[in-house]
Amino acid sequence: MTPEIDELYEEALGYLEAWNLDQAEECLRKLIELDPEHARGHNKLGVVFARRDDLRQAEECFSQAVALDPNLATAHSNLGNIYAERNWMDRAKAAYERALALDPGNPTATHNLGVLYRKSGEIGRGIDLMKQANRSERHRFRDETRRNPESRRIMRIGWAVVIAIGLALFYLFNR
Repeated sequence: MTPEIDELYEEALGYLEAWNLDQAEECLRKLIELDPEHARGHNKLGVVFARRDDLRQAEECFSQAVALDPNLATAHSNLGNIYAERNWMDRAKAAYERALALDPGNPTATHNLGVLYRKSGEIGRGIDLMKQANRSERHRFRDETRRNPESRRIMRIGWAVVIAIGLALFYLFNR
């Protein structure tokens, strides 16, 4: 990948995070024009369309992402969301299960599969999956925090503040 493609992708992610869908779409279309086989770009363009409730175009983008990179778990999970929205439950289940086969413990796919099971009447299985998704999310967050030096620094500062407040309260109540 070229730096320009990487920059466009990161810029698009920022726009998506801010729900600036027009700008995100513009960046992603430029990216795909430069690199038509950028599976993650097609996947994120599908997210833009899904947020606009354009399920047909979203499905096309997610399907294109899967065709370009069959191992892109998020694209399978996103396809599952489109299928679930259309009440194509068997297809949704297969897409979520494929996402989980590629990325075991993926919190989003696990949660969405749990929701699917709950809707189909398998409440116990659904709740188990949703609890598993919650645990997975917490573990992933903890792992990301541990790997990121800036996050570790912020956590240390946070704990230092909590301890200082605790000591100050202890001092005030025991005078």
